[in-house]
Amino acid sequence: MLYHFTHFYSRNLYFHPFLFFFAPFLICTVFPAVFLWFFPIRLSQNAEIGFDTKDTSLSGPRMAWSRVQPFLMYSNRVSFSNPRPIDHQNMQQPMTEKPAGKTRKKRSWADNLLSAINQVACYDAPIPLMDHLSQIVIELDSYDSIYNLKFLSKLCNLHSNISKQLSRFDSFTPYRNIWSISNYFACLSPNLRVNCTELQQEDLDLVRKRIDDCWLYRQPILACRDEKCQGMCEICSGIPKDCQSQMIFDLFYRVLPKSKDVSPILLNTFLPVFTLTGYVTQNIPVDVLLYDDLENAIVEYSKQSGFELKGLLMDVKRDRLLSAALQDSLLALLAALLVMLVVAIHSQSILYSFIVIILLSISVFGSLGIYCLFTDEFPLLNLVTFVLLIAIGADDAFLLKSNFPKHLNQENFHEFLMHTSFTMFLTCFSTVVPFFINITSNVIVFRCFGLFAGVTVIINYFLVISFLPAFLLIQYRFMDCFPTPKIPLRGFLSHLMYVLLPHVLMQGRFIFMALLGIVAIGGAGITYEGLHLPEYNPLQLFTSKNLHEWYDNNAEKNFEFVAAKIALPLTSRVVWGVEPVFSTSTFRANATTTLRSDPMFQLDSPKKIRRLAKSIRRIRELSFIKHPHKFWPEKFIDWSARYPCSKGFLCCNMTNDLFSNTYLDFCLRNSTSYLPTSYNDTPIFDNDTFALIGYTAMFPTDLKYNHRFAKLSKSFELLDLTKPSDGWWAPEWWLMSTWFDLLQSVVSDCISSVVGSIVFVAIFAFIQLRFQAFAAVVTIACIITTSSAIVTLLGWVLGVLEAVILVLVVGLSFDYTLHYGAGLPRFGCAEHRIREATAKGVGPVTLAAFTSFLAGASMLLAQTHAFYQVGVFLVVISITSWTFSTFFYLPMLSLTIAKSSGICQFCDKTNFMQLNRQT
Repeated sequence: MLYHFTHFYSRNLYFHPFLFFFAPFLICTVFPAVFLWFFPIRLSQNAEIGFDTKDTSLSGPRMAWSRVQPFLMYSNRVSFSNPRPIDHQNMQQPMTEKPAGKTRKKRSWADNLLSAINQVACYDAPIPLMDHLSQIVIELDSYDSIYNLKFLSKLCNLHSNISKQLSRFDSFTPYRNIWSISNYFACLSPNLRVNCTELQQEDLDLVRKRIDDCWLYRQPILACRDEKCQGMCEICSGIPKDCQSQMIFDLFYRVLPKSKDVSPILLNTFLPVFTLTGYVTQNIPVDVLLYDDLENAIVEYSKQSGFELKGLLMDVKRDRLLSAALQDSLLALLAALLVMLVVAIHSQSILYSFIVIILLSISVFGSLGIYCLFTDEFPLLNLVTFVLLIAIGADDAFLLKSNFPKHLNQENFHEFLMHTSFTMFLTCFSTVVPFFINITSNVIVFRCFGLFAGVTVIINYFLVISFLPAFLLIQYRFMDCFPTPKIPLRGFLSHLMYVLLPHVLMQGRFIFMALLGIVAIGGAGITYEGLHLPEYNPLQLFTSKNLHEWYDNNAEKNFEFVAAKIALPLTSRVVWGVEPVFSTSTFRANATTTLRSDPMFQLDSPKKIRRLAKSIRRIRELSFIKHPHKFWPEKFIDWSARYPCSKGFLCCNMTNDLFSNTYLDFCLRNSTSYLPTSYNDTPIFDNDTFALIGYTAMFPTDLKYNHRFAKLSKSFELLDLTKPSDGWWAPEWWLMSTWFDLLQSVVSDCISSVVGSIVFVAIFAFIQLRFQAFAAVVTIACIITTSSAIVTLLGWVLGVLEAVILVLVVGLSFDYTLHYGAGLPRFGCAEHRIREATAKGVGPVTLAAFTSFLAGASMLLAQTHAFYQVGVFLVVISITSWTFSTFFYLPMLSLTIAKSSGICQFCDKTNFMQLNRQT
């Protein structure tokens, strides 16, 4: 059946090449254009779109709380999509509008902002929200360089050189001075300098002596002012008086690095401008262009003054990502031109290389047409698909051109098409499988990337077995008269790859296997020990050399205050009576269920009230909470017990014989007039019917937030103990849950994708290579461990992007190995079969690896993290995969192939030639 179908397909393609050339082209352009017209795709300005989870134990409560919280900031009434009916008899109908006036009290660092304007650099009290100001990090040669008067004068002049840009923030910020090391020295000098412009060498000598003396007490100075001690600990009494000032503390805590003995040394400087996030959290709209101008002025002045500017903190990198990603996507054109050049040289046809680029382009366009039917959200990560496709598609182009029959007829065309299409099918779907496995991920960006990339590769495969062979037929029949350029050194390169390389492989096979085996084992150890989740920068958007990314990657390592700034209190928000929010679409981030009340939760009997109070008391008494104060349900029980009841009057005392359950709803409402409720402790009412539908409480804990997954996992394990049996919990700040859930999903999804990909690749290897599949799987495992070790040594951490990329290592590790295995003759001795496989496969494999290398190298010029990491990966995987498939897999076949397999014509020919020489 399969033979008849393939023969029918190849025969029609052979006789009707123009049909198979134009039909796929039109299908992959016209239909997608129509789909995209009716279902357009949009690139979001939000850099974090898709970097969220769905359908996890944390995602539903997190999304529900993010919708409930805005209502509770104004009142205790929440709008639900399923209003609960209530008996309004003898009850005043509440207003449906939100009450006017101030919002409910909510703890926030923005609420502590003082209205006073600080216009002097020196200060005796802590500067409010200083940690949230924009910052500059400068690198110096050594600690001694800090006390260089020339350097301090230049740093002092920074203010006057960027004053124009700073003045544009005057209406937004209460501060006017830059807190640099120069201003600190001027304030700490006993000579009472007005500002840093009056600094003299005498001041520096005196200040240095004071700072060096205080450095001996650095740890007590920091410990004395932390939140546990607050200046009341015994350790504070041993600190000299000259070292007790606020500026000395801030100098050690915020400006100077943790150690003065390192070289080079870093200095931090605070600008009188909040970060963009700092303004947003205060509901102050600020144009990001103001930050662009400010940054340009700082960079320009640092170049003029000879400063080594290392890092910036402005929290603007998310707003710059889209434009930078679009610029980097143009590098794909450079990669395409380089690949086009290599294809043209190999095929000796510029037209063929142009057709290959057209094929890759319409593969992406056709995939967009299918992708838009599932979602209109297009995460920026999807932009790297075209770069990956260049590396994958060029492989097929070389394979087709190399195997195309020189003396064409219907039979050998059928053999050529069936052999190449089957080989390409295995390589294609070994790459597609990891993509489609990602669709099962809980991470939205994984799903979208897997869908888009997987469909792109599938469309590319169908074009490769129809559109491209059709063009080769057309070129062979109608364009053969066109002259072909001569390739310099072609004969030398052919001799090197097809004659010398097989001989070297066979002679040194044991050495190659031993050396590469040691490398692979060492790579496994490096990967196991070194590859870890992000510790400092949760979501890197630009390359590490970017000033803003450098700060996020390195500030916590060097300055004390950063860790405390990140270590926000972890609190548990427990909610009863509200259903978690669930996903309604696999690929749409915002497609979720509406906010609904939970009809199963009812406070209609004393038993249920006591059960709720008991649950709250259990949570309060947890070892990491130990909250001494009672919450509203517990207070209600005490209030109820004190309520005086008389016959003929309504009774709210649940222990009194006069009490009836019909009174309970009124009593619960009435109690709120006597028992104070707040944002952190409040019953929840339906905004439309004013029915009592639930309750929420916020429990403070001793736990602190940390980017490190291991520490965060322990905290979330404890927080999960606060989950009630008839409700749910979520962190008060739901972004904490988002980050933890994302990391948890990345780890599990990466493992499942890699394992699933290896299983599928092993099956494909057995289908094509049969008993040689074992050698192929071992080779693939060696490529995976070695490639992972190399990127680990290059500083990779297992973030969301890296997890997506590393999943591809399995599929791309199989391609070159399969090409060699597919070229292995069925008959002959082991040595000559390996030589023949080398001669057949080394050309396409080397060219495919070279084009992947070029495509990756082009991306090393990128400024965004996604494109740069893809470039690094392509460079590493192309070199590693080519090396192991050529110098490990082929020599390894000499151990797995039987010594004799039928008659070996090569051996007979060799023996005959040797016999003639002897005679």
